[in-house]
Amino acid sequence: MGRWSRRHFLVSGAAFSLSAPALAAGEEPIAFSDYAPEFRTDAQDNNPRVKSFDLRTLTSFTTPSEDFFAFHQTRAPQADPATWRLRIGGLVKRPLELSLDDLVKRPGQRNAAVTIECSGNSDDPRIMNGLVSNAVWSGVDLAELLRESLVQPEAREVVFLGMDSEPDVKWEAGNTSYPSPHGWSIYVQEALSGNHLLAFAMNGKPLPAEHGFPLRLVMPGWYGMSQIKWLTRIEVIDHRYEGRHMARNYQSLRAVKSPETTLWLDTSISRNNLKSVVARITRHRVGERFKYKIFGAAWGGSAKIVRVELQIDGSSWQEASIDERRGDSAWLLWSMTWKDPAPGRHILVSRAINDRGGIQPTREELRESLLSNREDNSQWPRKVAIDSAR
Repeated sequence: MGRWSRRHFLVSGAAFSLSAPALAAGEEPIAFSDYAPEFRTDAQDNNPRVKSFDLRTLTSFTTPSEDFFAFHQTRAPQADPATWRLRIGGLVKRPLELSLDDLVKRPGQRNAAVTIECSGNSDDPRIMNGLVSNAVWSGVDLAELLRESLVQPEAREVVFLGMDSEPDVKWEAGNTSYPSPHGWSIYVQEALSGNHLLAFAMNGKPLPAEHGFPLRLVMPGWYGMSQIKWLTRIEVIDHRYEGRHMARNYQSLRAVKSPETTLWLDTSISRNNLKSVVARITRHRVGERFKYKIFGAAWGGSAKIVRVELQIDGSSWQEASIDERRGDSAWLLWSMTWKDPAPGRHILVSRAINDRGGIQPTREELRESLLSNREDNSQWPRKVAIDSAR
C-alpha cells in the first residue's frame, strides 16, 4: 500500500480511570484472522497524519492519551503557551482575548467523557475502524464565553479556526497562495445552547501537541473534523462560512426519500451515526475446557443506545451485556460469553439499537441512504478461527 492521500478520505471514505487489567489471570487473547499485514497504528506521519487506536487493546473505558487516534491535515503545530492567545471577535459587542493561564484559572471548569470518531473511520484494512477513541476532557464552556462576549442579534454562525493551515489552491493567483486555516462553523443557536467544551486537558493532563495543545474544541456527538485542534480564534459572522474543509472536503451525498421519489443532496458531515464494533475476544481455561468472551464498544447517534446485539455465523441475534456506561456522549462497553464455539472459522457481527428504534445498518442498508465512504456506521463482520483445543 502507498501513502494515504487526502483524496482517500474525500471519496473513500470527573474521574480519570485509565486502566483495567488487560487480561485476567489465565486469560489469553484470540487473534482475529481479518487483520491485514498493512495494518499498523502509525499509518502515516503527515499530509495527512493518520494514527489508529488498536481496538484489540480496548480494555478500559478511557483511551490512554498516547494511544488515542489522530488524524490531521499536516503536522501538529508547536504553540508557545506564553504567547498563545484565544481571540473571540466578529459580531460581538465585547471581543475577548484570553491567555492559556486565563482559561486554566477560570472558575466553572468541568470534565466531560466524550468519544471522538473520525468521519473517515471504516473497516479499511489499514485502519480497522481504529479512528475512534474516548477521553475525559477538561475545560470551560463555549456558551459561557460567547455569552460573556455579547453576541450581536444579527449573528448567524460561529467559526472556529485552528493554528494549522495550508495554501488554498482555489485562491492561488500568480505566485501568491493564500493560507487556509482548518476551520469549522456551527449555528449561533447550537453554540449557545449546546454542551460544547473548550478543552485544555485530556485525561487529567495538559493536552498533548498531537491532540490540540494548548486548546481544542470538543463537541459531543459530532464527527472529529469539527473538533478543531490548536484553537486560536473564534469568529462570529452573519453569513455562511464555507472554508475548504467544511464546504468542499467533508461532504456526503445523502438520500431524502418520499413515497414518490428519492432526492440525493450534498450535505456537510456533522453528527455521529449509531455504531458498534467487535473489538477483542479472549478465553481462559475452566477445568478441561475453555471459556470464551467477546468484547466491544458502541457509540453515536442522536438517541440513547439501549441495546447491543451480536450475531455469530448468521444465527439469530443475541443481546450482549452492557458493562460500562458513563453518559450519552461517550461510548459504552459491552461483552458476551461465547458458549462452546466449534473449532474452525467464524464470523461475528454486532449492531447497536437506540431508544427510537434506530438499528445500526448493514453495508447494503447504508448504501440506500448514503453514497459516501465517510460516515460509515455499517455493521462490521469480524473473522476469527478457533483451534481444536478444548
